[in-house]
Amino acid sequence: MTGHLPEPPGKSAVGRSSGRKGPSRAEIRIRLQLVPYSLTKKETEITLLLVEGLKREEILESCDITNNTLKTHIRQIYKKLNVTGRAEIPGKIGLV
Repeated sequence: MTGHLPEPPGKSAVGRSSGRKGPSRAEIRIRLQLVPYSLTKKETEITLLLVEGLKREEILESCDITNNTLKTHIRQIYKKLNVTGRAEIPGKIGLV
């Protein structure tokens, strides 16, 4: 681990205020909460989108990946976070 936060996803809107560049405080907080789980950059991006409540189709479009690739990433995210569904993620990373 290098100590650097993963790059912010290009199209994520987690807690961003309009007209503001870069990640919001909310996004930074979520990223920091995810560091101990050793998610890849893409897994972190997808986790942010899941927490944001995006539907599968929206995530596919945002990440420009195939459905099978998304399924693989989600499986890995759930495994690393030790959750069984997207609804458990906010509680697992201390957002609720």
